[in-house]
Amino acid sequence: MKFKKLFIANFVSSVTIVALLAVMVTPQLANAAAFTASKDTATRLEISALSDHTVVFTLPTGIDFDSTTQTDILRVDFPSTFATSGTWLASEFTLNDGTARTSVTPSQGAGIIDCTVAAGVNNFCVAIDTTAFIFSIKPSATWTASATAATVTFTIAGSTGNGTLTNPSSVAATNIDFQMCDETASCTTSFTNSHSSQIAYAIADSDRVSVTATVNSTISFDLDTATTDTESAAAYSVALGTLAIGSVNRSNGSINSIWTDLATNASGGAIITVLSTNSSLASTSVPADTVPSATATMAAGTANYGLCIATAGTLTAVSPYNGATCVDGAANTVGLVDATSRNILNSGGAPVAAGRAQIRVNAAISGVTKAHTDYTDTLTFIATGTF
Repeated sequence: MKFKKLFIANFVSSVTIVALLAVMVTPQLANAAAFTASKDTATRLEISALSDHTVVFTLPTGIDFDSTTQTDILRVDFPSTFATSGTWLASEFTLNDGTARTSVTPSQGAGIIDCTVAAGVNNFCVAIDTTAFIFSIKPSATWTASATAATVTFTIAGSTGNGTLTNPSSVAATNIDFQMCDETASCTTSFTNSHSSQIAYAIADSDRVSVTATVNSTISFDLDTATTDTESAAAYSVALGTLAIGSVNRSNGSINSIWTDLATNASGGAIITVLSTNSSLASTSVPADTVPSATATMAAGTANYGLCIATAGTLTAVSPYNGATCVDGAANTVGLVDATSRNILNSGGAPVAAGRAQIRVNAAISGVTKAHTDYTDTLTFIATGTF
């Protein structure tokens, strides 16, 4: 009997040890846990609109995405009210789980939940079930595992390209499921939901607001007459003083220049023209007696009267008023003024803000210029915008 008891005791001990070993070596399935911080940012929420999707979620604590023991699968499950069409390309998917991964050729079709992915530490493929609207993400066999509790970002370019993803055709709040098959042999064939989350997704009758406005056509124009760049009030005048044979009188520190201000939003810009009433400096008492106007280089002893652009700022000086020289104390090149409205400045065919230019008035007489105290002319400047 003692022998039998000893045998039974040894047998029970052996069974206990085997049972303990069995518990120790049996693979442990991960406990189901929820994703956190889940969201899907779409480019459109309008009914029947094509939309891109940026899906983001964080894996549970202690859970990674890998293919080390079994191949894990992630999936995004859209409800049946969505629709897909076209042939999806690798370029229409991205995945980042802390590392930017590489998308390879996807598989698609009715009931498709598996795809073929070439070896590569970052390679993944996407299987698209075109009837259930499920996008399954499969890592390669040589995939470098993500960190545990990694934040996963998966993008679907569903609005352009070959494959498209269309929003539901009616207004409703719906749900999208994010799921993971973790450390399960059948992940690529039947998919066991190990971890998941669900988000609400709003569909609106329209997600766009049309904003309209009107901009009125504007143009402003002003003249000043001053010896320096300052504002002045009407009436505007330039007193050239007494003209003598041995000198040229011109706008300078004691004789006013003409200053123009121009601003406009005209799409074709604006021009400034100048028109002379007398086409010369003419005597009021004897109109036939004149200081003529011609395009030329001013010279003492040669009768002439004309204008030149000293500074144009953001405006453009127009020939013949844009001569090489237009300064005080020099032989300025001037343009004539006459009964024709002549372009003197423009904004270069574009809108202009705060365009300001300086115009110098020049005059000289010859030895036969008649003596009068009433030589005069009136210059009319017109600004015209092309809207």
